[in-house]
Amino acid sequence: MLTTLPAILMLIVGLSTLVLAALRRRQSGRSPVVLTYGDDAEGFAGRLFRVIVAALVVHLLAIAGFPEAVSASLGRIPVLDAPLIAAIGLALMALGGGLTMLSQWAMRHSWKIGIPEEQDAPLVTSGLYAFSRNPIYVGMVTALIGTVLAVPNVVSVALALSAWISISYQIRMEEAHLARAFGEAYIAYCKRVRRWI
Repeated sequence: MLTTLPAILMLIVGLSTLVLAALRRRQSGRSPVVLTYGDDAEGFAGRLFRVIVAALVVHLLAIAGFPEAVSASLGRIPVLDAPLIAAIGLALMALGGGLTMLSQWAMRHSWKIGIPEEQDAPLVTSGLYAFSRNPIYVGMVTALIGTVLAVPNVVSVALALSAWISISYQIRMEEAHLARAFGEAYIAYCKRVRRWI
């Protein structure tokens, strides 16, 4: 059962994101997924994000379906391989996944995956966004740390580090976009609220 929980938690967050995307598309008539495919930095970040998410899903599904084979081929990190640490990891995955979902829903019509060409929705600064400018990413990073603790192998660590780099880069691109779109209002928000927590 413990080997299937990480995949179940990941799939719950993924399904919540798909439901929200479908709902936003129905409400606005446009997809909230605006990841680009260009040959620029934004396109690269979008492709990297897709690869990391796909690899994480495959990795967690492989662990759920074939735990002994994955452990035999990838090994486990001995210092992290303990039931208590795995339980803490699962709790962090659940906490991070929950924060990610709540933060996505809290953005309402402003929620998008990627950077839109035109900013057609208001800046969200209340609720969870009054405590962090990026609570979705805080949730994602928390869930990734939990994944490393729940499934302590080299692939989990590599995916978590890759995701951290990708998320950090994405945040900076989004900040530049929001500064252009909202000017002084966004700069004042940045002075009030930290990037992470």
